[in-house]
Amino acid sequence: MVVRHHALDAEDMSAIGIARTPATRLSYALQLCCLRYPGRHLRAGELLPAIMLDHIADQVGVDAGVIADFARRTPTRYDQLAAIKARFGFSDLSQPVRTSMMAWLAAEAMPIVDGRILLDRLLGELRTRRIVIPGISVVERMAAEAMLRAETDLVAVVDDTLDTEMRQRLDTLVDDKVHDRQSRFSWLREPEPRVASVSLAEILEKVALIRWTGISRVLIDPRHEPRLTQFAREGVRYTAQAFQQMRPARRRVILLATLREMEATLTDAAIAMFGALMGRAHLRARKRLEQRVAVSGREGRDRLMRIATVLETVSRAARAGEDIGEALRDIMPLDMLDADAAIIRRTAAPHRDDVLSEIAAEYRTFKRAGPQFLQALDFHGRAGTATLRNAMMVLSNLNGDWRKPLPADVALGHVERRWQRHVVVAGKIDRTHWEMATYGALANALASGDIWVPTSRMHRSLDVLLAPSPGASLQPPFSLGDPHAWLDQRAEQLDSALRGVARNLDGRDAALFAGERLRFPKEQKDDDGGQDEGRHLTLACYGMLPATRITDVLSQVERWTGVTRHFGHVSTGLPPADERAFLATLIAEATNLGLSRMAEVCGAGSRRALLRMQTWHMREETFRAALACLTDAIHAEPIAAWFGQGHRASADGQAFYLGGPGEAGGAVNAHYGRDPVVKIYTTITDRYAPLHQTVIAGTAGEAIHALDGILGHDSNADLTALHVDGGGVSDIVFATMHLLGLDFEPRIPRLSDRRLYAFEPSKRYSRLAPLFGHRLNRDLIISHWPDIERVIGAMRDRTVTPSLILKKLSAYRQQNGLAAALREVGRIERTLFTLRWFEDPTLRRTVTAELNKGEARNSLSRAVA
Repeated sequence: MVVRHHALDAEDMSAIGIARTPATRLSYALQLCCLRYPGRHLRAGELLPAIMLDHIADQVGVDAGVIADFARRTPTRYDQLAAIKARFGFSDLSQPVRTSMMAWLAAEAMPIVDGRILLDRLLGELRTRRIVIPGISVVERMAAEAMLRAETDLVAVVDDTLDTEMRQRLDTLVDDKVHDRQSRFSWLREPEPRVASVSLAEILEKVALIRWTGISRVLIDPRHEPRLTQFAREGVRYTAQAFQQMRPARRRVILLATLREMEATLTDAAIAMFGALMGRAHLRARKRLEQRVAVSGREGRDRLMRIATVLETVSRAARAGEDIGEALRDIMPLDMLDADAAIIRRTAAPHRDDVLSEIAAEYRTFKRAGPQFLQALDFHGRAGTATLRNAMMVLSNLNGDWRKPLPADVALGHVERRWQRHVVVAGKIDRTHWEMATYGALANALASGDIWVPTSRMHRSLDVLLAPSPGASLQPPFSLGDPHAWLDQRAEQLDSALRGVARNLDGRDAALFAGERLRFPKEQKDDDGGQDEGRHLTLACYGMLPATRITDVLSQVERWTGVTRHFGHVSTGLPPADERAFLATLIAEATNLGLSRMAEVCGAGSRRALLRMQTWHMREETFRAALACLTDAIHAEPIAAWFGQGHRASADGQAFYLGGPGEAGGAVNAHYGRDPVVKIYTTITDRYAPLHQTVIAGTAGEAIHALDGILGHDSNADLTALHVDGGGVSDIVFATMHLLGLDFEPRIPRLSDRRLYAFEPSKRYSRLAPLFGHRLNRDLIISHWPDIERVIGAMRDRTVTPSLILKKLSAYRQQNGLAAALREVGRIERTLFTLRWFEDPTLRRTVTAELNKGEARNSLSRAVA
């Protein structure tokens, strides 16, 4: 920085040379450099950084020690300043200049919501215009006035676009009551976590109420969007009483901004609820099928015995010349015989019952909720979804009324193959199954992005999701290079690795390749003596640590790192004023103790005070910044290098059981039992630094979230490798990591059962031939290379969250080209990794060691929570 800002050119040296003595030449140079950067006057007696002083003195050719004689006469310093300003065009911030700068600030402040950014731009502009920067209080006041003016102008402009009816309806939201103790605005913010059709109906009712206000008709200048987003962050935290105390114009604009965000949130909630209802319908149908199969199995023996008795009776009656009908009636009712015959025929039919044969019982949920969902939202889709959208229009028009018949030309092109035998029965359309098939196809299309809702945040068009943000234009364009060259290089490497492993099999243990499966060598465990010694040493070290209160530890961490400064207030950006109350709130959040109980036991503040800290200072972005601060602080400690090199990370999900008011927000995952759970997916570095955390549903797959941590953190850690357990593995993650230039080294479960892939015929690899799946499709990758490049670039530039785009790509059926091409790339990388895993014991030990760090960290979290 010193060289960049304080390098003197020939013109500078010519001006400096006019001074007669070494002290005056150095003083002239110092004042000139200070006027350029940082852009202010050099104060008398100011202590300058030694590196700056030495650099400037070397250029001038004098000893830095002569600075002691600098400007012994005050007039000399002022004379030099006047001469420098006249020669180099510097000016003071006089009234005309200030007016010009305020006009410039007014335009700059409009899209900026962080006053610190505006202050930095103001300082930069003053230096560019060669205006001497006055005292810091002056420029801070200028920036603050500009921010206030921008906010006032925005309120006036947006409020002027509202007609009288809109203003009355916005005011109604905070004035009218749903019941005695709740306003309509408060009702809009109430979550609907319980999966039920009535919950979906209530969410859609909230969406309708927001649209009733008419906010969609208000056109917003794109320059105002950041400030309206800031208003929305504040608005979702205000109570109805707080809104009522605001000036009318400000209240209406904040309500408008808040409702725009709430509409997107509620739209996402409605789509998620619809998908959950469809998932629950399939789950219930599966359970009914399993129960019926179990009952049928128990009754099967009795039924076979009855049939045997029937056959014996028929045979005896026929031999004796008796009436067979009378003989059968004597042993069992004919209705029972008919029932047994029907069951046997159904069981022996070519198409046995499956889950879809039991799903008709769930139609009652969708008879009303389905049409409401279709009518409430505006659906758009790709050209290939035209048939599905036509079917959706038919469902919307029918509105669950069975008195209206299906059209004769009702669409069937969207019906998946597995549904067809249930939808078309004996040449006729089964309406119940047709409607359920249509709702199922809609849920899948929404998940994959083939159908989208413009007012949604998560379910927008892929083109919109991948569109670069305005700031992304400052970054160099992302390029993966020539696909042919890349494929040639990977094909050669893949072929070489496969042939090498095939050759080496002859010299390896025969048990490693048996039954046409590649069995991986098991790592030798350390002797128990070494483990016991390490355990004793660990316990001895822990015994040396004093018993310390968690509040004292957090206070010390705050003094070391200043982590609380990252928890800025939503409105002002200022850190918490009461450190004790903030830390108490943080502990309550971390330990699941609850604010009420924490207020009772800690004495740091009332529940209301802790709630204010939670509401106004704790947000996803503040926690992310705080984690980045802690990560950088840990990596800066010399002792941290003992644990790792600092360029690896591992990610793992941990389930936490929910109870009390939070129970409804969880999901039942059979892997963890029958109680509702939520999972926290955590990424840590190899130095145990907390890189990233995200809360995911208890039933959510971990693979789509594996990249969020390594690509979405704000720390300065330079990570090049990621390790995950089995839940975070997928071919698309393999592809994405490699194309981003990162190493993906997971521990893959049941690796022996996974297929290998190659561009060449499998017989080329002799004994490995039985392990191969299909041949890799080179043309598929080349044809979709531009789309792959666009997706990977959006992830690198943080235009889109990796989990969001990966969830959509993973939801695609195999026939989608982009998802299939990414899977082909991932199969290349997974095959190469599998071969490395087989050949390299160091890799196996490294991955295991890194994942054990995550397990150790999870154990600590479990103990704290």
